[in-house]
Amino acid sequence: MASLKALGVATVLVMSVRIRRALVGFLAVVTVLAIVAPSAFSSSSRLTGTWSGYMRPVSGATGHRHGLRIVVNASERGGSWRTGARCGGPLRLKDISDGFHHYVEELARGSTCLGGGIDCLERAGPYVYDEFQSHPGTYYDSDGTLSRVAR
Repeated sequence: MASLKALGVATVLVMSVRIRRALVGFLAVVTVLAIVAPSAFSSSSRLTGTWSGYMRPVSGATGHRHGLRIVVNASERGGSWRTGARCGGPLRLKDISDGFHHYVEELARGSTCLGGGIDCLERAGPYVYDEFQSHPGTYYDSDGTLSRVAR
């Protein structure tokens, strides 16, 4: 009976060691995922950063193809836009719907261009799709795909 008891204790000790090893391995995997996963996945959908590209008039709009540079701040609640040296201003988040962040585009003091409206931004893989809706009556609606600006 003593040898069966000793065998039972030995079995429990071996099982205890195996369970501890499995638990340590599991915790190691969870820890790595907790550190790596947020940066791997969240950056692919965030708008934060500087984006640049060309906008083209949409069907029925007046105007011409033009360059655009947008900066979205870390909180994604605002930023700035610029099409040239004297044409730009702040962006202010209006709302988020259907995957788009809708920003109110305002003209900075001293700007000498027709600007202002709603800039609708959506991540599209490594790019940002921009759909601009001008103020009513101006017909400068445009869209384009912007690329991240390397620092």
